[in-house]
Amino acid sequence: MTPISVCIIAKNEEENIEKCLQKLKPYNFEIIVVDTGSTDRTKEIADSYATKLVDFTWINDFSAARNFAAAQATNNWILTLDCDEFITEINLPGILSLIRQYPRYVGLLEIENAMLGDDRRTYTTKLVRLYSRKHYQYTGTIHEQVSPLKSQELVSFDIPLKVYHTGYVGTPEKIAQKNKRNIDLLMTALSHTQDDAYLYFQLGQSYVLGDDYESACKWFAEGLSLTSDPNLEYVQTMMVCYGQSLLKLGQAKMALTFADHYNSYSRLTDFVYLMGRIYLANQQPVKALGEFLKAITMPAGRQQGVNSFLPCYHIARIYDGMNNMEIALMYYKKCGDFPPALNRLSELME
Repeated sequence: MTPISVCIIAKNEEENIEKCLQKLKPYNFEIIVVDTGSTDRTKEIADSYATKLVDFTWINDFSAARNFAAAQATNNWILTLDCDEFITEINLPGILSLIRQYPRYVGLLEIENAMLGDDRRTYTTKLVRLYSRKHYQYTGTIHEQVSPLKSQELVSFDIPLKVYHTGYVGTPEKIAQKNKRNIDLLMTALSHTQDDAYLYFQLGQSYVLGDDYESACKWFAEGLSLTSDPNLEYVQTMMVCYGQSLLKLGQAKMALTFADHYNSYSRLTDFVYLMGRIYLANQQPVKALGEFLKAITMPAGRQQGVNSFLPCYHIARIYDGMNNMEIALMYYKKCGDFPPALNRLSELME
């Protein structure tokens, strides 16, 4: 058996858990499923795939459930997945080689998040999900993180494993219910620890998912007042989401202050693309054009399309507005099957 135990906590996940477990089946993992109170067929389905299925009384603490699951495992190396995460790419020999080489490090896997919206674009991030329970455990009641058991620096390595996550899509009722639960838990955590910027970030994200951009901006601003370290991935995401939320609220002038942070974040494709949108919203098309042209020369960002069809579309619109139709058409065509570009091309061809 593979010397890695996959640990999953579940509650009422009959829509997702079978697909999740089917994707794991070929790799001979020990699979630990901890159920926190399902009333649907989750346990019945899990029992067909799991090495061990265990109940855990929910105490509003995700870390407690994660650590309980890890304690049930036979192996020390733990891979954490959620029921709505499905393996899309994996190089198991590569992972095994890395854990032998770095026994005290933690592994980052790549998560492609399906997002709400008509065009179903995705947002990619990396999270620590592989660790040795001899050296690490989960901390935090919600949006829990892997933390060292002893005072030591957390050092990570990328693992050749990608998953597709569908937790941000669903019926409005389901998303609202999940959001309320998350916000309640985050507010409880914040009442105990008021200087944790990560909690403010997650609160902001929760309000973004609920389309409450005014509240999101409040929490993002609070978080960034506590830390603005551009080397932290969640700070990078918080900065970009804050700017996007300001644009959603029509606060383009306030968003323009993000130019003050350009040197710190200009290596991030998402931020460069955001600055193009900010300049455009402030009627500065020449500056916007410069950012969009830069974005298409950069690596893929976390949001799908920020180095390809999205800046190409804005470049086309700018040249379209200047009546330079030759260049506009060229960039519209570079957008591929992006619906707004196809619609404009159709109009121009009539």
